[in-house]
Amino acid sequence: MNPERLSVAIIMSAGGVVLGDDTLCDIPHSRVLRVELVVEELAACATVQLAHECSRGALRRALRAWSAARGWSVAVAPLPRSR
Repeated sequence: MNPERLSVAIIMSAGGVVLGDDTLCDIPHSRVLRVELVVEELAACATVQLAHECSRGALRRALRAWSAARGWSVAVAPLPRSR
């Protein structure tokens, strides 16, 4: 089994499914550690810290498909472990 990795996903919505805490509970291949959500009149953005065992590339592919199905955009980056 791979050691757990930490990543951050930035999820942006300007339409599609309403982006909120309750819609982030089914993020694939990962465990949500923290969510920061900003909701404006026409758009929303969530910064989500994730723990995952799959490669970052596999996580990125899964998140892109997951977010596209909801009408959102996503970017994924490594998150260094806290000391």
